[in-house]
Amino acid sequence: MADVAKVAGVSAMTVSRALREDASVSKATRARVLEVIDDLGYVPDQAAGALSSGRSKLVGMIAPSFTSAMYGAVARGLDATLTKAGLQLFLGFADFQEEREEQALEALLRRRPEAVVLSGGRHTPKAMRMLANASVPVVEFFCAPVSPAHHVVAVDLRAAGRLAVERLAAGGRRSLVVIGESDGLDIAAQERAIGAREAAAEKGFREPTALYGAGAVAPIDFGAHIVGEMLARRPDVDGVVCGNDGVAIGVIAGLRRHGRRVPDDVAVIGFGDHEVGRHLDPALTTIGFNAPSLGVEVGKVLLSAFEAVRAGDEIKPYRLSIGVELVGRDSA
Repeated sequence: MADVAKVAGVSAMTVSRALREDASVSKATRARVLEVIDDLGYVPDQAAGALSSGRSKLVGMIAPSFTSAMYGAVARGLDATLTKAGLQLFLGFADFQEEREEQALEALLRRRPEAVVLSGGRHTPKAMRMLANASVPVVEFFCAPVSPAHHVVAVDLRAAGRLAVERLAAGGRRSLVVIGESDGLDIAAQERAIGAREAAAEKGFREPTALYGAGAVAPIDFGAHIVGEMLARRPDVDGVVCGNDGVAIGVIAGLRRHGRRVPDDVAVIGFGDHEVGRHLDPALTTIGFNAPSLGVEVGKVLLSAFEAVRAGDEIKPYRLSIGVELVGRDSA
């Protein structure tokens, strides 16, 4: 800051005030300071600014994974909403591990974010304490938690499992498998499996076999590799419900390598309606929801919470459930 002040011919305090858009600094002086900052490539100390102003302009989002296109789409919708309000999205991921999520949350809170967004579900006791003491708005998204930290914008995941099984049943399938990326933080997979079991029971089917990975870094590879285990445990399988479209794409490839035809021998259903699935052969049947819109809704909740804080109003917990729909194509 001293170098900026020297080149601009002003005091360091004036530079600080110009960065805070203090009314005591003229437009001409602020423009000169910003020009020097740009020329020098100077990056202001955001942490110091947050301490003095009480605002970091950062919103932190922690997702289970960014290899899944769904979470990336949610982040895009959230980022677009926050950017319009002059806020910056800070991203972290937990790799489907509660301890990793706790570490990411602690690192995030050290940066004094103005809000925290993280996937709902299970959190470590320490993470729950940190969220309770954060003194900023908290939104849990995608999965509906049993004990919400504050606001919730979730997807009706049990309905997704039910829709998938109903589609398979309508196609005459009777021996079903549900595949998820992880049995740890991936509460979404477990919720879909519950919905699938409920629908299977109503149809008089044998309970679907559930298979989970250890947190897939590469969903397509995971889907392709788990087919061998699936056929060993359920050789008569004729319907597969996958945790996301990436896993479903891998499952289709794996089935082909094992001599099974899709959908003739085995029907496959994904989740998320990623654009790649539309161009497969066969095109992927999936359960879709508007992921960018979910991110936008999370952003709206945060902006409303910020406005309530400025007005001195009570911030009441917000609950929203995002619906899902079957996108019928050729794989099931």
